[in-house]
This record gives sequence, C-alpha cells and structure tokens, in this order.
Amino acid sequence: MKYGIIGLLLFGFLAPSAPLRADEVYHFVVKKQEEKQNRGWSLSEWLETRDRMRLMDLWLALHSPSPYEFYLSGAYQVGQSSFSPNYTGLNLAAAGYASIFGLQAERESYLDKIRYSGILDFRIFGFYVQGTNITLQAGVRGQAVDNSGVGFRSALAGVSTSFYFTRYFGIDGLYRHYFDSTGSTAGVTVGGNRYEGGAFLDFKFLRIFGTYFSEPETQTAAGTSVDTTRSGYLLGSTLFF
Repeated sequence: MKYGIIGLLLFGFLAPSAPLRADEVYHFVVKKQEEKQNRGWSLSEWLETRDRMRLMDLWLALHSPSPYEFYLSGAYQVGQSSFSPNYTGLNLAAAGYASIFGLQAERESYLDKIRYSGILDFRIFGFYVQGTNITLQAGVRGQAVDNSGVGFRSALAGVSTSFYFTRYFGIDGLYRHYFDSTGSTAGVTVGGNRYEGGAFLDFKFLRIFGTYFSEPETQTAAGTSVDTTRSGYLLGSTLFF
C-alpha cells in the first residue's frame, strides 16, 4: 500500500510534463529540419534558379526598348535664293543613335552646288528621335561646286527639337550656326545660319513631313562681304528602324 501511494504520486507529477516534453521535442526537431531546408543548398535547386533567371532576362530583353535607333530620310526641295528666283533640289540624310549619342550624315544638292554635312548628336532631353526631344549638334559642312571638289569646309553647331502633340502628330525645329569657312579656290569664305520649322505625321515607322527653311549667309572675298539668303520648303519622308 505504501509503495502504491508513492507510485501514484510520481505518476501525478510526471504525467503533466510528458506531453509538454513531447511537444518541445517535436518543435525542436521539426523546426530544425525546416530551417535546414530553407538554408540548405543543392545543385539541382541552383540550376532551377539559374534557368528561371535566364528566362526572366530573356523576357526583359524582348520587352525592353532598344537603345539603338536608325533612320533614312529624303526630301524634295523647292526654294529661291539671291542667285535664282526659283530652283529645286534634293535632301538626303541618314543617322544612327546609341542611347543619347548619334552620328548623322546629310547631302543637299541644289542649283550647281552639293553640300555634305557630318554631325555628332547629343540628346539632352527625350529618349528617341521619334519622340519629344531636344538634341545638340556639332559637326562639319563642306560644299562642292559643279562636282569639282570641295569648295569650302566649315564647322557647325546647332540644336534640333521635336514636340509631339499626339502619338502621331508633332512639330519640329532646327537652328544651326555655320562658322566662317576655310577659303575656297577663289579665296571666298562663307558663314551663316540655318533655321527650320515644320510639322510631321507618323505612321508607325514612317514619317511624312513638311518644313520651311531659311539660310542667310555672308560671303567674304578680298575684304568685301556680300549677304545672301536662301529659303524654301522641304517635303519628304523618313523611315525609322
């Protein structure tokens, strides 16, 4: 009887703690395993993560805008100058951009003159040529007369801008200053400015535009200066790709 009472008392003290200890053991073991799984590393998991990251990179590459932009442009020119009341000409241009930097080449033929320009563009506002932007320009212009070679060369600096009112319609403008050129074979130097303003319509990758231009110049020979002006209209198209 004495030992039975002692056994019952021991059971009474130990019975409540048994579930508690079992619960502690369960939490210790299970939680420990969960932590190991979360912090563990395996080659198969690393390969799965790598493949997912490659798929994400591919998706971003397909849906991210390209930093490169190119265009070809041609325009028919109708104008008048101090030497001719009416004339026609042709303007051609090509350019390539990488992000905010671009290289541009232009060819302008009218009367008996052919002018070439090589221009470096630096966009200070906007993301694309085919979008609202402000772009600074610097380069070199040369002129050949009667296809007989370069008549003169001069440095240029300017700024161009485009502004979209809607996704498909906008206006653009250009200002360039031509510094005094090197002397031609006849000893003539040329310097002046060019102003342009116009409007355009975009049909996705195709642009149709009309532009008014004015180009006052000063020609100097043997200490004598002559002011000339050339103005007119350009009607053309630009292909973006």
